[in-house]
Amino acid sequence: MKQNPFSFYDFLGYMLPGAVLLYILTFVFGVDSLVVMLNSAEAKNSAASQLFNFIPAVIGAYLIGHILAIGSSSVIEAFTNYSNGYPSEFLFAVKSKRYLSSNSVSGNIGRIILWLLIFPISLLKTLLKDILKIKMFNQAKSLPKPLREATFSKCKTILNDQVGVNTASMEIDKGIDGDYLRLLYHFIFENSERHSAKLQNYVALYGLTRNVSFVFVLVFWGCLYSYFFIEGTNVGLYHIAVFAVLAYVFYIGFVKFYRRYSLEAVMAATVYTAKNIPPKPVHKAFKRN
Repeated sequence: MKQNPFSFYDFLGYMLPGAVLLYILTFVFGVDSLVVMLNSAEAKNSAASQLFNFIPAVIGAYLIGHILAIGSSSVIEAFTNYSNGYPSEFLFAVKSKRYLSSNSVSGNIGRIILWLLIFPISLLKTLLKDILKIKMFNQAKSLPKPLREATFSKCKTILNDQVGVNTASMEIDKGIDGDYLRLLYHFIFENSERHSAKLQNYVALYGLTRNVSFVFVLVFWGCLYSYFFIEGTNVGLYHIAVFAVLAYVFYIGFVKFYRRYSLEAVMAATVYTAKNIPPKPVHKAFKRN
């Protein structure tokens, strides 16, 4: 499948989050020096001059977006995997481990620090999902039992017969290992253009939501610092609350699209197997009365 050098992910995953951060720094925190620094030409009425004024801002947003992507991957995605497990696990109803279940003391200390770093997300997740158990905030959902049994069996078949992986040790109560999921992803990407396009879209969407969530976490801490330590600031408790909620909302979006990306790879592999490998007997749960 051909892909343009400047992809959909570059725009959604890097440029937009970087632009959001620049916008907030300029119009919420009043960092006017950013406008001067990113304005490459004197104000003129010509279209060319106005166009050149956008170039530094676009480049700056794109570069900042890459930094945000690294940070969000190390923080937001790590927290998700520690607290929910990988999507290729919880899709198959693998029970997630306790958050503080590292094999070392230093590992658990690191997880505590991580929990504090993304405090608005971790606090709201603990309150709304873990304690109150509100379903709409639980995007780490498993598949129905008959469906997960059928998809797991066919994913094993395609890994074994089409990719050449020994799947004898794979068990459904452990889910699909992350490396095996990557193999399924690349297999589908090479063999199904329709599904590969959807997979790319989900990658772009979960990258966007993860990075924007990280932006709002950073802005939350910036607002907190400004409110308590900077005199004459325009930042109030309203800003702190709004950015905390936005950080969690986009985190929920990230978990949603992270799950859909994994689910798409699994379901695409299942459909491909059904078309190219002789079908096995239908599971009892799918038989019509």
